[in-house]
Amino acid sequence: MDGWVRSLRRSKVARSADWSVEVVHEQERRPGGDVLDATTVFLTGTECPFSCVFCDLWQQTLSGHTPLGSLPRQLREALREIGQRSLIKLYNASNFFDPAAVPPADDVSLLRLLEGFAQVTVECHPRFVEDRCFSFADRLDGTLEVAVGLETIHPTALARLNKKMTLADFDAAASALRAHEIGLRVFVLLGCPFIADEEQLAWTLRSVEHAAARGAAVISIIPVRGGNGALESLAADGDWRPVALDLAEEAFDGALRLKLADVVVQLDLWDLERLATCSHCVEARVNRLGAMNLTGLPASRVACASCGAGTTRDRPRPPEARSPKPEARSRS
Repeated sequence: MDGWVRSLRRSKVARSADWSVEVVHEQERRPGGDVLDATTVFLTGTECPFSCVFCDLWQQTLSGHTPLGSLPRQLREALREIGQRSLIKLYNASNFFDPAAVPPADDVSLLRLLEGFAQVTVECHPRFVEDRCFSFADRLDGTLEVAVGLETIHPTALARLNKKMTLADFDAAASALRAHEIGLRVFVLLGCPFIADEEQLAWTLRSVEHAAARGAAVISIIPVRGGNGALESLAADGDWRPVALDLAEEAFDGALRLKLADVVVQLDLWDLERLATCSHCVEARVNRLGAMNLTGLPASRVACASCGAGTTRDRPRPPEARSPKPEARSRS
């Protein structure tokens, strides 16, 4: 299946190991209710070895292995811009503990650069949650949080995503992280391929509950966006449909109503406007969701006379799949 997924991709964004680092500043609610300043640093390294049918992060990666010293240089550049903050997320569009993506010999330099941060978040596939991860956490000045894509607990959809991960793999990684007192952040898909439209909401909420039960402190609901080729092919076969904004609202409202103790559930807002069909209410609706990310509390729906949002009208059809902005990345 890897060959099929890759054959449908368009060309990568041209990048080199000297590519200027991308930094995003935001506020993030943490378990307990504190809202803290957080910085995400998007590092450029080698492509993830897993060719998931829903992913488009390969666009911002290198063709070969990450050169030794490249990531410390990128992080050093980012730190000159951001200064010292309490939370930092290092997302490399791959797996932080994959030696091809992050050379192990760079760990000492990275650990030194990360001194003073209370928490460091990295992203990683469960298959790379092993001794190197635990050693990195032990040597880190602050605490480590590992972001893992659970995606869905649907019994057949997960196997068909080409993620090369089972639910047992996720559970084992979550257990190992908990045993080593390492934090767990989880990504859950909304609009997951191979799940019927009428079941999307229920399976997203079940997946959120599963992540919380396995010790996740932060759970990000990620609406699936088209544009990677594979999703458009699946849409033509009836195996995927683009997510509508009102479904994203329903999912986030439902997740907050679960009232999961000591767990932050948030909705990824990246390019969320693409999910809307109405220009009159989209800004207010996205702002509402952003406020809920910070408070953790449901808020009244925005009513719109033009499209019927916030009323009892039937849900509008989702927008047609469109290609994402080539320079954008999504991670929460």
